[in-house]
Amino acid sequence: MKRTIRVFSIIMLIIMVTLACQMSGGNTNSSSDMVNTQAAMALTQTAMKSGPAESMPTQQVGQAATNTPQQKAPTNTQKAPTAQDIQAMINSSNILVYEEIAGYPQYITYVARALKSVGGHQVYVGDAMGTLMEKLNSGTKWDLIIVAAEARKAISGDYWTEIKTQVDNGAALVAETWYLNKINGGKIAPFLYECGVQVQADWQKRVGDNRINYGIFWVEPDNPVFNKPNQVSSFTASLTNPAWYGDVGDFLIPREGSSAKMLASHTAGQNQTYGLITECMDGRVILQTFDSHDYPTDGMVALWENYIIYTLTNHFSAK
Repeated sequence: MKRTIRVFSIIMLIIMVTLACQMSGGNTNSSSDMVNTQAAMALTQTAMKSGPAESMPTQQVGQAATNTPQQKAPTNTQKAPTAQDIQAMINSSNILVYEEIAGYPQYITYVARALKSVGGHQVYVGDAMGTLMEKLNSGTKWDLIIVAAEARKAISGDYWTEIKTQVDNGAALVAETWYLNKINGGKIAPFLYECGVQVQADWQKRVGDNRINYGIFWVEPDNPVFNKPNQVSSFTASLTNPAWYGDVGDFLIPREGSSAKMLASHTAGQNQTYGLITECMDGRVILQTFDSHDYPTDGMVALWENYIIYTLTNHFSAK
């Protein structure tokens, strides 16, 4: 520091001497002026030879030099939620449930049974269509909406407009809709387009047909839908006494360029056609396009629990 000040003083001295020479002699070079100038330059050289001056931090005039560490710009490094975090969020989630089969006491309510192992704040409206619409419009931020329209009581039209709005706002969805061939040209069309799927064909069951002809095969067997929290095997056949004859479902295919995945198909090993369990929107949405009660109770209840956990996990992982 002192050395820097000394060099600065000598430089100022040279400038002053040079100015004095110019003022006193004009264009005349007096010997005394030359001697003074040379002396000043010699002093400068001596000072410079004594060692390099310590550098000083850049500062504004009148400010003291400081040695403050440079502050790094803040970065958004939000950690991904852990399994414990997601479970805690599931335990406090808002779940809206419509299950049409609740209006048929002769049948087991698969969804209601599966929900007993899930937790969260569940609003179960059974088969009350008016209450479903009321809850969709209530302003509640739903984490998961379940529409098990197994009895096909016209969950269509404006219901799908409201459901799409909820999904677009981040909600997860599990829907059992095995009558899409009848409504896919209506108000559900924008939702199906956004999901990235379309109806390939209707699926019909004939009286007396061999139940082996109605198997459902996992074409993505490692997907959590079939493994967490329950391991569920493919349904190689329908029940001996199926719930319905006639229209029993719809086959879906992914639209060209979409990210929708066929998880289960009517044809073993085929993940692009005859889809019966489909996921889209980064796993927040599951579509089941067959009748739950055509297949074994234990397997279907376990599968419904997996649907719920899978879609909620993807819903909360995206936050």
